[in-house]
Amino acid sequence: MFHRSTEKALALMAALLIISTDSAAIGETSYRQANKLFAATGEATVLNVYNWDDYIAPDEKDAAGTVTEKGLIAKFEDYCLEKGQNVKVNYSVFDTNETMLSELKTGKAQYDLICPSDYVIQKMISEELIVPYGTDSTPNYDKYVSPYIKSKINTIEVGDKKVSDYARGYMWGTLGILYNDNYQGCSVPAKEMDADMTSWLSLWDSKYKNLLSIKDAMRDTYEVGIMKTYDQDFSLEGKHYDGFSTLKSKYDKGELTDVEYNEKVSVLFNLCDDVTIGKVGDDLKVLKDNAFGFEVDSGKTDMASGNKFAINVAWSGDAAYAMDQADEINESKKEGERKTILKYSLPETGANIWFDGWVIPKNVQHKELAEEFVDFLSTPSISAQNMNYIGYTSVIAGDDILSLIQNWYDLRWDENLNDGEGGMDENLVNDYTLVNSKDISSLTDEEKAASYYQKDISYFFEGTLNDHNISEAVFCLTADTKDRQFDTQYPDSTKLPGLAVMADFGSQNASVLIMWENVKNTALPLWSYIVIAIVVVLLIALAVFNKIRRKAVLRKRRERKENRALKAKVAK
Repeated sequence: MFHRSTEKALALMAALLIISTDSAAIGETSYRQANKLFAATGEATVLNVYNWDDYIAPDEKDAAGTVTEKGLIAKFEDYCLEKGQNVKVNYSVFDTNETMLSELKTGKAQYDLICPSDYVIQKMISEELIVPYGTDSTPNYDKYVSPYIKSKINTIEVGDKKVSDYARGYMWGTLGILYNDNYQGCSVPAKEMDADMTSWLSLWDSKYKNLLSIKDAMRDTYEVGIMKTYDQDFSLEGKHYDGFSTLKSKYDKGELTDVEYNEKVSVLFNLCDDVTIGKVGDDLKVLKDNAFGFEVDSGKTDMASGNKFAINVAWSGDAAYAMDQADEINESKKEGERKTILKYSLPETGANIWFDGWVIPKNVQHKELAEEFVDFLSTPSISAQNMNYIGYTSVIAGDDILSLIQNWYDLRWDENLNDGEGGMDENLVNDYTLVNSKDISSLTDEEKAASYYQKDISYFFEGTLNDHNISEAVFCLTADTKDRQFDTQYPDSTKLPGLAVMADFGSQNASVLIMWENVKNTALPLWSYIVIAIVVVLLIALAVFNKIRRKAVLRKRRERKENRALKAKVAK
């Protein structure tokens, strides 16, 4: 068997041979091949990564099991080989933030990189569980992260520490209302339902009783309760603030800037004093009585099926997934069968914006490699592959992301409608009526199918484009796609001032948890308590009977044993 140093020497000689065989055409390819060959002989550095399940693009395989495109883990390992480093990613998954946090604190496993949600990142900073990124350690991320997302992350502070120093964004989205205005079991007309879903208060409306499901997630459902409790007015530390409706009215009149309005909305979202917790709890109990039930992850599939309930409080990524699934199911339906057309709404008064991000634990073993992994994922072409698989929206902008969603949504890039080569046809919309989005609700189905509306999401791409002009971030869509996948993934710019990040509950976390458990615990009718009492009495009686019977059996056994011993003694 060769010694390790002998293997390396041979590898180096082979690498030099590759380079020297054609000195005129060394090039980048030969250099990378040499690096790969040399690095593959070295001992692998293991990078331990901890992420949500099904939250990164895997290898794509054909029916025969052959890999048609490598996943991002494999691509990163190849990327490292090309740089002369043998890296193996040990990739583990968790199901909840709380599970991850518990494992980290108890030291059951050691990781170099973890991807928690924004509020957990705040908790990890306050408890000194993570370390900041190095200066200029993620150049791709710094260059291509959406300026809008970057600005939101920059506003989050934990004491005197900035979250942006400790985290790099991964995916982002909102929490809103996913609904089916064509649900068979709902008697509310579609247009009326469309109007209702622009308000959180509609979830408490008795006309939707048993037609909605709510998240079995404390923080997300607390947010929904906050918006109901303080829809009219809210207070903090004894100070009286403007009623929320008045606040929105002032903003609509131009009396408040976008920044001022967002600051006030953020105050509202993060109220968690004892009085607020009590009021929210009372409102959530009423909401629970009006709902079909709680759900964690089944809501998206239930909504896609179109036969469980009509309304679901949903994360935007799940909402887009449900829409895609429903569309696939619709394709298999026979003519005349009721189709499930799902829509997503961010209520007018405000909603939550969230992000998941990469953080580095304080006991990290390979910090620079962890930073390099994050930066690799932040390359727009890599982010596009990731986003295409996951379904959630990447925080990364850039040309590849814009091209991806143009091909998904902007019909000027549809090869069936333009020059057949996927080129953008600027004149296509001239053949149709370009309508203002506010007027879409008044159109007939036929008018919607033949009409377009424009939507500007340049706020997301500003400063990140090289090959595209920022004007290409103004999309052209058919009116019947309003409030569907594209609007779900990229909120209209008019919605942005009302989107707020929820902070960690901090010292009030235990109080909110107690409230949440009280909300979920269902009070039973009197007769059920009587039945339970009778059952308990019977169980106690049965236990006493069994105990007496057991003692009797043991007594008889003891007597038989004594008798056998006595007989044996007499026999002697």
